[in-house]
Amino acid sequence: KIISTFHLSTNGRSSMVAERAATMFFLGARMRIPSHVRRTFGVDRKVSTASRKPKVSVRAQGTSNASVAVLGAGAAGLTAAYFAAVSGAKRVIVYERTSEAGKKILMSGGARCNVLPVSARVEDFVTESTPRKLKNIMASWNVERCREWLENDIGLELGIEHVTNKYFPLSNNSREVRDKLVEACLREGVDIRYGASVEGLRRVSDDGADGEAWSLLIRDCPDERVSAVILAMGGMSFPAVGTDGTGYVIARRDLEHNLAEPYPALVPLTGKHPGGEQLPGVSVNVSLECEPIPGGIKAGKKKKAKANREGFLFTHRGFSGPAVLDLSHNVVRSLVRTKGCNKEEDVEQSDADMVEVVVPSLVVSWSGESRDEWQERLAAPPGKALVATRLREGLPQRLADALLAEAGVDNDCKVADLRRVDRLKLLDVLTKYRIPVDGHQGYRKAEVTGGGVPLDEINFQSMESLKSPGVYFCGEVCDVFGRIGGFNFLWAWTSGRLAGMSAAKLVSEKNQ
Repeated sequence: KIISTFHLSTNGRSSMVAERAATMFFLGARMRIPSHVRRTFGVDRKVSTASRKPKVSVRAQGTSNASVAVLGAGAAGLTAAYFAAVSGAKRVIVYERTSEAGKKILMSGGARCNVLPVSARVEDFVTESTPRKLKNIMASWNVERCREWLENDIGLELGIEHVTNKYFPLSNNSREVRDKLVEACLREGVDIRYGASVEGLRRVSDDGADGEAWSLLIRDCPDERVSAVILAMGGMSFPAVGTDGTGYVIARRDLEHNLAEPYPALVPLTGKHPGGEQLPGVSVNVSLECEPIPGGIKAGKKKKAKANREGFLFTHRGFSGPAVLDLSHNVVRSLVRTKGCNKEEDVEQSDADMVEVVVPSLVVSWSGESRDEWQERLAAPPGKALVATRLREGLPQRLADALLAEAGVDNDCKVADLRRVDRLKLLDVLTKYRIPVDGHQGYRKAEVTGGGVPLDEINFQSMESLKSPGVYFCGEVCDVFGRIGGFNFLWAWTSGRLAGMSAAKLVSEKNQ
């Protein structure tokens, strides 16, 4: 009956009012129910699920509503809000423009949510900023301490998937990750407002305090003044969940940052399949490298980038799979910036857009075997064996036949009849095939956004803007992304934690 009364109360009042009502019913006095009692009765878990969305309050123009305002309720934003609250910020409000928190969390890892890699290095991340800045930020936390936080403070039970070296929740349910993160924030007194779209920031005088404050320009609501802002609005990948690049607009227009031009990253590529064949659904383990643009600036100093993983998948429109996603940003970044075709409405680029654009090359060795190994296979007796059979021993049949066609070798050609010039061409196709990329599948298919606010314009010790003090950045809006495998979550947790603690420290210093 206590819980029932409590839940009914939340329909028309804030959770704080409802809790007080339930407390008075239980004790007949104004005394709070201890948190461990509420958890025992299931009250905390019930009222703090993400489906209960606090209404956006309407307050008078210019009123100071929060000590810390977090813009965006994704993984980084919720982490920042949590650490701001536990670090002493008295009033933390998360402004989420959509009707639900953590939509990208729900999609991650095939809805299983690979929350962390087992281990991480700076080389697992991509940034155009000074690498030392990234290294210093990542050194503020590590995988083990982050795992302990997720398990002990957030309440997740995690396990290692040894095949992929990733941590997953034992429930294999991304919704549990999102819900427990929201619950942890609400337990610490964080207020999450849904349907609150912050369109801009304006610096204002912080009356009654030392320094300046920020005014939030909120769609269809009066402006609200806050002491510190954490910008965690994500990038532009998966626009269906509400990511539209507003964070970049605010950073450039209102905060005077010079962005590394954003582009789709970890995105499938488009192009023709070998031999003019259609190979959708064919998958193979490969060795994939990216060669820099010949004769380009610093091309001589730039090493080849090699994919960390081997999986390669032919799609209806081109190429995907872990190996392709590991390296696609090298090509896409050049495509986007050479054509200057990366406005918010641009979600895809194809061969019609990419005429005469010189980009880095993706070079693949099918099956990952060396040239010498293929040479030995093609030369091995008996000579009456078909070349096609030798290829099919190491490759899927459809791919083997397509590569023969690409090299101009007939399917009925015998090993003994393979001419030297044809053998050399076939070896090139097998071990040094240049993938004919003509475009990418855009933000709708991109896992993350590359580019963003440069780390060189952020204080790496606090994530505070060097151009607009009192504003902090975290997550995908920064010029950092990690390869697939939990690395982008690690960046979200790490940068969000640092931004949240730093914002709380600033507010505390202002109030002294």
